[in-house]
Amino acid sequence: MDSLVVVAALLREITGESVAVTRATRLEDDLGLESVELAALGGALRARYGVDLPAYLAGLDIDELIELTVGDIAGLVTS
Repeated sequence: MDSLVVVAALLREITGESVAVTRATRLEDDLGLESVELAALGGALRARYGVDLPAYLAGLDIDELIELTVGDIAGLVTS
């Protein structure tokens, strides 16, 4: 299954929102993802793909964190 589809489904499940999600959808500005939701996404990605989202996020500067997109997360899953 396409990683974008999976990440979008996880985000909908975590947030309880039925929003349109594209590669360009920003976690902060477009989805308003809260820290607890980001932690839940990290847990889901670790369980499903073995991805360490907190380590990835730790390597980003504040501007990169603000501009983080669903496509960035999907790319992390496939890397």
